[in-house]
Amino acid sequence: MPSRKKAKGKARRAAKATKDEESQAVVANQRQEGSLEVMMQRLIFNSATCQHGLAPLPSNGEKICQDFIHTFIEVFTAQDDVVESVTAALAATKKEYADVYSSKLETVISILLASGTELILDGDKYNARLYAAFTTFFEDMNQAPVQKSKALFNCVRLFELGSADDHTLIQYYRKRISCSCLDKEYEEVKSVKKMGLCYNPNCSLPGRKMQRSKMFYCTRCCTANYCSVECQKENWKKHRMICDLIVERKAAFNTNKQS
Repeated sequence: MPSRKKAKGKARRAAKATKDEESQAVVANQRQEGSLEVMMQRLIFNSATCQHGLAPLPSNGEKICQDFIHTFIEVFTAQDDVVESVTAALAATKKEYADVYSSKLETVISILLASGTELILDGDKYNARLYAAFTTFFEDMNQAPVQKSKALFNCVRLFELGSADDHTLIQYYRKRISCSCLDKEYEEVKSVKKMGLCYNPNCSLPGRKMQRSKMFYCTRCCTANYCSVECQKENWKKHRMICDLIVERKAAFNTNKQS
């Protein structure tokens, strides 16, 4: 049985760890609230700062796009279920920001990429992951409903980027910016193994993560990834409805594309 002194020491360390986690959460929330405006000010008005390929902003485009990004992310992150999150965020922004959806999504994507790159250089990978996740969402949105060059969204990719390893995160931005600002950071993390997220919510792996190159995937929809055949079989009853819908939409998209 441990001594009273050891027990007290263990309790103090646990309390300190909890306090550190709470402090990190507060800092992360503060960064999320103010980082976009701060990054934009630095990118646009500081001549010593690389703009990381930031597209020229249309008249009044900066403010409305920033407001749109804030509103969408705020509503999305307030929900637990991804379908509910997307539905709520779209409902909250569709009418007020109709102009953004129709003609400014590429500007939104450019702002998120440039700002996310700057966040990585600042060491704020927490918000950089958040920006990467929503960048891929708006890229899919711009290609699917707007440009009609893609069949549907990839929600799995959104979740993976939201908790991406450093290799995946930095490579994601590095491939999408026109500068070499992340070359040094990439060299430091390129040996890190890329991790994938198991689609089975009951997966027993820590964080449901496994080395991506060793994962299985659903051969019907080519969207859902699994750490094992067992996880894939266990999740099939729940995944089947979504899988059928994805296959159906892809078939309809290809048919329309050929006609």
